[in-house]
Amino acid sequence: MVVAQAKAKYATYPNPGASHWVHSRYEQLGGQFIETYESDRKMKIAVKKYESAKKKHLEAKGGKKGEKKKDKK
Repeated sequence: MVVAQAKAKYATYPNPGASHWVHSRYEQLGGQFIETYESDRKMKIAVKKYESAKKKHLEAKGGKKGEKKKDKK
């Protein structure tokens, strides 16, 4: 559907501008691209797990990033 819209919108298709428009429009409509390389997928999963663990650690530690703890006297 998006490619048909691009062909109607641009005089010459494919071209870099039309391809960029198709990519952007597809994502605006809720489409997602899947990584084709196994190593890229594994890296993204590892980064998400790391960020999740880091967030849980900071929450368990008792504060948000950048906040200073009060001195106890």
